[in-house]
Amino acid sequence: MSRHHDGEARVWVNDGVLCLGAAETYEVSGLLSSSARLDQNQVDLYALQVNQPSTQAWELSAAQGKKPSAVRLEPGGCIEYGQPLAGLETQVPPRPLAPGVYEVFLQASDQKNRRAWFYKRFCLTGEAGAWMVTQARRETGTQSWHCDE
Repeated sequence: MSRHHDGEARVWVNDGVLCLGAAETYEVSGLLSSSARLDQNQVDLYALQVNQPSTQAWELSAAQGKKPSAVRLEPGGCIEYGQPLAGLETQVPPRPLAPGVYEVFLQASDQKNRRAWFYKRFCLTGEAGAWMVTQARRETGTQSWHCDE
């Protein structure tokens, strides 16, 4: 499979808490590529990564050889940044959030054992309790990303 991810991750703030989730659809491969809907499948998370350009901010994953976690990705579902998730082990403890560019990568699979990976690069602005999520922008002609001030 040559694509990096199958759908967009969603990132938003709810009552001062950074929420991570998945878009309603994701691409599935096969003879003819098509889309699958989150609400019509059982999509279970097995790894989660939040990264800054040079640092891992938080990482969880299922133990080697274990079934995916009990965390089911659902439309509108919020995974709160830094909170433990049933069935996933902490690989990198959550770092305190700070303004800047971040990436989130949710790795999951559905009941048909199809890959369902969700990704998003975003900007976090503001401060604890008053975070805002905005779009990250690529600097023209470079590999660098930045946030609008």
